[in-house]
Amino acid sequence: MHGKKTFRVFLLLLAVVMLLPGPPARAEKVGVLFLHVGETELYRFDSMQFLSNLFDVLPPGFFAGSSLEGGDCYSIIHYADEAEAAICGVAEGTPIDALCHEYTGNDTVHSIAAHSLAGDHTFGQRCYQGLFPYVLLLADTTRVPSSGEEIAGPHVDDPDGPGRGIPDFFESYYFGWMHFMYRIPGSRNPQQEELLRWWYGNDAPGYAALPAGQANIKDVLVRRLPDTEFVFRHGWEFYMLNKDVYGSPAFFPDSTETAITELIQDEGVGRIVVFHSYPSFSNLTQYGHEWYDANGHGLSAVADKTFKECVNDLRDGAGPKTLKERNAYLQNKPWDKHADHPFPVIKHLVDEIDPTVKLTFAPAYGGFVQFGEAVLAMLQHTVSKYSIPQTAGLKVILIHHGSGGGYSNAQECDCYNKNIEQLFTGVQKTIRDSFSWPGRFELVHASGEFAEGSDDPASLLQPFGKVLSQGEHIDMAINGQYVSQTGMLVDNGLDNFDYVIAIPYFFDAESYDTLLVKRQPLGNNIPSAASGSYVRDTRDADGTAYDARDYDEEYFTVKVYNGSGWPSRPKLSRKTVYKGSAVSPTTLILTGALLSAADGGAVKQCLTEAAVSAIEEALQEDEQAGSAQTH
Repeated sequence: MHGKKTFRVFLLLLAVVMLLPGPPARAEKVGVLFLHVGETELYRFDSMQFLSNLFDVLPPGFFAGSSLEGGDCYSIIHYADEAEAAICGVAEGTPIDALCHEYTGNDTVHSIAAHSLAGDHTFGQRCYQGLFPYVLLLADTTRVPSSGEEIAGPHVDDPDGPGRGIPDFFESYYFGWMHFMYRIPGSRNPQQEELLRWWYGNDAPGYAALPAGQANIKDVLVRRLPDTEFVFRHGWEFYMLNKDVYGSPAFFPDSTETAITELIQDEGVGRIVVFHSYPSFSNLTQYGHEWYDANGHGLSAVADKTFKECVNDLRDGAGPKTLKERNAYLQNKPWDKHADHPFPVIKHLVDEIDPTVKLTFAPAYGGFVQFGEAVLAMLQHTVSKYSIPQTAGLKVILIHHGSGGGYSNAQECDCYNKNIEQLFTGVQKTIRDSFSWPGRFELVHASGEFAEGSDDPASLLQPFGKVLSQGEHIDMAINGQYVSQTGMLVDNGLDNFDYVIAIPYFFDAESYDTLLVKRQPLGNNIPSAASGSYVRDTRDADGTAYDARDYDEEYFTVKVYNGSGWPSRPKLSRKTVYKGSAVSPTTLILTGALLSAADGGAVKQCLTEAAVSAIEEALQEDEQAGSAQTH
């Protein structure tokens, strides 16, 4: 009897326990991985992973000196000029490599042409496997301090030189990067700070707190989804894997590999959402060669085909045009040599650590209406900043990066241009719906690169080539005269646009492109002794390189085409032509990147809303890899 009573009490207690509310359900733990190119604040040359994405695009010879192609014989050595000395912290005239190390070997610095002149006809096979050494001979020089002699393709043959195993193209590129860093304000690239503050707000690692009210993705996302436990990390395309410049194992605390490892192993997330801070994606830097959308359709310039399928198919209207051209591309750029693109690399890293972790790639945030509102806010801010009267003629150029055909036209298969058209269409609608301008007004978008010169040759029948570039749109807009790419004198008259606003809307943060490349198309076209044709004068109006004097605190640049700068001489004329008009000059305003705007936060607020919307959409995806996946 006693036992039955005890059992009944036990059942009663069990029922009570079962009816009691259980502990609150544990929130899903989600890792958010922020991703961007990742140009460093100060000069560094310890990784070449981002540049490796260019392997598909460049003709054979540009990656000579590495495992990708060619041998590893040479090290480029410069006698440090003013810029190189300042960036590397050495005395001018010191022989240095691109890693800022002083060269102390016994070999003399000499031109690569010296090998042929000395009868050494085997050096090409030893070091370049017969490939023409484009970079060393054509794009890299240094001057001997004692004599002023210019050496083309300066290098040493030292077998222990630090350049062995590093592509000559990269060494040359980074010497150019020194000059870029030397000319920007404070020799400091603001990209990482702008991005980290936008991603993390006052939790941005390494930076002092900002005044309250600055919009950032982390705070908005946490506030909007309080039931989700978020863990945030960031990585860079310059540092995808923990490998040094030679491809050897290394450790980078802010690499994408480190971020993924910490999210899975240290934080124990069950899901990772990748947010890439580019408003539009491409095969070159995101999707790679065999990428499919969530419905299994290939992503490239051609519907339902991957980049690889597009390149291989000669009948689809994109990519190589002939069998010979396709075979040349596949021989020199075989798929197993292709650089690792960020999205496939991330998927590989996650699967390698824990394939049960759900991985989703957020869609490009440029497809959300708030992105167009951010561009609109930048336009309104610029009009207000410079008090542009609404009676003035105004042309607005939205600048994107640009994409060329690349080696054997393979890059025609990139989905870049298709995606950019969709991006501009959305932004254009937002501006037209909300921006009223009583005066003459025009809104266009244009490529900042790959749309002039040999990339898009001009002729008398096609004076702007097939693609209208940023520089050509400016030429068309100004009052007064300029010299065209065909060497002709063009007079636009005096009733054109009073103002041109150029916004690099494709770029959220400042970069090499916004701080330098987007200023180089502002000038006249000048005769080139090297090519015999006319090329864009990439210097400033006074003939000097662009530098810190050309930027304000928001990285805006203002130039006035008043007929006093950028001299050129047209064909069949002895008269020097300066760009513009002294009577009715056109003012050009080149804005900074979107995150540079000090507009009370309107641009950043809209960008943040677009980014959070993209992440929220990714969180709603049930299938692994979300909106896009690799097979």
